[in-house]
Amino acid sequence: MKRKSIAGLIAIAAVVALAMFAGCIEEEKAPVITPEPLTAPVVTPTPIPEYDSALVRNYEILETEDISINALDKPLSAYSASEIENLPMNIRKTYRVVVPSDITKEELKATLIQVVMDKTSKNPDIDEVTVFAYDRKEDADSIYTFGRVEWCPNGDWAGVSSMIASTNDRSSYRYNLDIKDKVGKIGALNRPTKREFEIYDVYDKALWEEPDTPEEIIKKRVAKELGISEEELDRIWFKVFAYKMG
Repeated sequence: MKRKSIAGLIAIAAVVALAMFAGCIEEEKAPVITPEPLTAPVVTPTPIPEYDSALVRNYEILETEDISINALDKPLSAYSASEIENLPMNIRKTYRVVVPSDITKEELKATLIQVVMDKTSKNPDIDEVTVFAYDRKEDADSIYTFGRVEWCPNGDWAGVSSMIASTNDRSSYRYNLDIKDKVGKIGALNRPTKREFEIYDVYDKALWEEPDTPEEIIKKRVAKELGISEEELDRIWFKVFAYKMG
């Protein structure tokens, strides 16, 4: 009986060992699951119907202005002094450019957008851009005479949050364009002559430089210096002013 018991135990142990060995084999054959690599979400650029690279004309930057501020998520007064110090900067740039006077509306739209693209490609940290376009360098210190573009989140000039400023996420950005009606119609308009522009510039400069002097005195002096009547000076000034604002 003892030998039979020992033999039985040996048989049972053999069966158990065989089962464990088979289990190990199955575990070794189990498929290894490799996690998918993490990838950044693909952001499809928003189409720009106003932009056609073939329409871009030459432009010259006359002035660059930095008007950067802190990127705010709430009114400035709601921040503590330490919080303000840690806010990212909303980097804002303003560019004044001169373009050819015979540019068309479509060409001006494409050119203004190109200015934004050129500047932001060189400095991706720029968060907002405004470009003012002129047909004369002499007018660059006043309101734009040909057009303007604003590049900002959702077309909102105050739309840069601290998150946008920190991450440079441009997926919500839009181009706000304002093109003067006269653009593309210069040949059909009563455009001032070079001499009329010169007269306007002299008179306008005198008016700005002598704010305390009565206008009639300035007009009389400038008309005499230019060799024209005061009535002619008035006519030319209003003609050029209307052209600039039109």
